Amino acid sequence: MCGIFGISSPSDVTPTLLEALEKLEYRGYDSCGLSIAGEDGQLQIRKGAGPVQRVASEERFSELQGHWGLGHVRWATHGRVSRLNAHPLIDSYGDIAIVHNGILQGYESLRSELASAGHTFLSETDSEVIAHLIEKNLKDGLKVEDAILECARQLQGTYAIGVMTRQEPGVLYALRNESPLLIGVGEDFHCFSSDPLTLGGLTDQVIWLEDGEMARIDRNSCRLLSIADGREIKREPETVTISAQAVDLNGHPDFMSKEIAENGTVVKTALSIEEARIDSIVEAILQSKRTVLTGVGTSYFVALMGQYMISELADEFTPAMSSDELPHMVPLKDSDHVLAISQSGETYDTLRALRLSRARGANLSAILNVESSSMAREVDQYLNQGAGPEICVLSTKSTISQLTLMLRVAVRLGERKGVLSGQTLDDIKSDMAALPARLDSIASGDHGMIRDLARRHSVMRNWFFIGRGIQHGLALEAALKFKEVTYCHAEGMSAGALKHGTISLIDDAMHTVIFLPGTETDELRQHAIGAIAEISTRGGKVICFQPSSSPPPEPRPEFIIESPSAGPWTTPLLQLMQAQLFAYYTAKALGRNVDKPRALAKSVTVG
Repeated sequence: MCGIFGISSPSDVTPTLLEALEKLEYRGYDSCGLSIAGEDGQLQIRKGAGPVQRVASEERFSELQGHWGLGHVRWATHGRVSRLNAHPLIDSYGDIAIVHNGILQGYESLRSELASAGHTFLSETDSEVIAHLIEKNLKDGLKVEDAILECARQLQGTYAIGVMTRQEPGVLYALRNESPLLIGVGEDFHCFSSDPLTLGGLTDQVIWLEDGEMARIDRNSCRLLSIADGREIKREPETVTISAQAVDLNGHPDFMSKEIAENGTVVKTALSIEEARIDSIVEAILQSKRTVLTGVGTSYFVALMGQYMISELADEFTPAMSSDELPHMVPLKDSDHVLAISQSGETYDTLRALRLSRARGANLSAILNVESSSMAREVDQYLNQGAGPEICVLSTKSTISQLTLMLRVAVRLGERKGVLSGQTLDDIKSDMAALPARLDSIASGDHGMIRDLARRHSVMRNWFFIGRGIQHGLALEAALKFKEVTYCHAEGMSAGALKHGTISLIDDAMHTVIFLPGTETDELRQHAIGAIAEISTRGGKVICFQPSSSPPPEPRPEFIIESPSAGPWTTPLLQLMQAQLFAYYTAKALGRNVDKPRALAKSVTVG
């Protein structure tokens, strides 16, 4: 999940490269680096381990000057987090610099072959073989363009690669295979990037690179080539809307708290999306023999909660599958429909699942938050969440927005099928309309109880998060959010599954969070309450999240966190916001970096 950027321009590119790295940092902040050169072609490389601002200060990026260059932010896969493993990486003589996002397969044999021929490797990465392969091809007499193409033909795996060489001042090469990459076209410059976000304020003219393609750019021109046979490809730039989005904290101490506070706003946006867009997804479900919901990580848990919504509200079975396993578990057919969920629209596992589904003839839909993403271009129809940029690596407001759209799809599907009607339908719609205000009331309300609870229990290192029905999916997502930001062990599961083995772990060192529905689903509530008795009997401590209109469960938990009174389908969203706050305040009590937790990246674009 690295990010790359390159630019060739008549003016100094250092400020632009540095700004691009800051915008790409959500893709990885283990290390970063720049390679910049002037008209003499001499490559100046500075890099280091750590986030962009710190490395830029320590390595004095601002001292560099040049008209063309490369930048990279790294999320480590091959090789430790270190300065030597940071990109850009170079060849034996420092004449070639490369940046790479992706994972190369079978690189060990290439590395061994090159080492035997006298090449010295300085890093532990898979990526360094790229620079040395290009070096070898140049020594064999190939021109730069052909040497890079020949290198790419020897690579297996996924990549977005940027290359600059001393031999061709002002020229950059960009290559793509299953990793996002686009070209930005300006009046007197060209650039490439992993994310159109970096082009905000620079240009709105882009050329999308496809898999198996290479671009050769300089300040005045861009030429696309097929990697396989070197033939030239003609493709005109497209105009896209890329705002130079501000990243103001607006008085909040960090982006995680700011984005949790925006839950009500993004739900209002999701509810305002015209019904015709919702119907495009509903129609795809109705016209297919089978619909599979998919996502990975948080998005999978959204899909799972969506499965409960569609099952109960539309009487339709739409199994939720984690997209990393979907290709191995579901034999899709041309009569099937896949609805994918992805905040970035670039999630590797989900894109791979969609592409394999497309190859089998399935109709494809998506719920996403980036209209300029690969996923938006590849599916048949999609819903744009319009939730705005999410700077914190953890997904909070985007998750609430996705759940709102899943609920809208479920309700509309039930309405179209005649399963939902009359007062029941009116009550659900009224409950949905009231959701933004209820979320806002949590944001502006007193967080004292949740904050004190988090501080008091921050010493606990092991947690269970449990629930029944749709609260099962909620428990999984709440556990994920908690472990991501606190670094404490947290396991989500169905409350009914607890007694089937896992209960052996219950003791006074294990705390449990349980999410209870209201009394309108009393049978499900009573089943979940049974787990409280099982835990309490064994000396475990329980924290309960439930609607304020519900009576205290018996046996009584150690603490009860009440959400605003609401219907059964919006209560889980209110409880999820409170769980986000619980994770946030626990992490703050432990001194964690809530916006950039260790080892994580916002957009997972590698397999």
